[in-house]
Amino acid sequence: MKVVLQDLVRDVAKATKLALPDAQVVVRRLLSTMEEALISGQRIEIRDFGVFQAKIVSGKKGRDILNNRSIPLPDYKKVSFKAGKNIRKLFRDLPVEIQMKADKDGQLGLF
Repeated sequence: MKVVLQDLVRDVAKATKLALPDAQVVVRRLLSTMEEALISGQRIEIRDFGVFQAKIVSGKKGRDILNNRSIPLPDYKKVSFKAGKNIRKLFRDLPVEIQMKADKDGQLGLF
């Protein structure tokens, strides 16, 4: 099972007693603010949750199979996330069965 945008909107609406359309505006605005910050190179730190940061990854060598030669690939940006202390502790304290299910499915089965 995975958490999608509508799940977040529903949870925010429930917790704040907002109407669904209002909660959707809040969640979408939060996400767009985070996107804008990352695009402009800012670091997003949410205490006890984690840090989002755009990093530049150096280009690597690719391979042109048709002409049998290597070609340089350009540098690119990627978003990295470093989990905060509370998230790391939550995952560390998970029972092994849940951790194994999360590894096999590629998702955490808690939501």
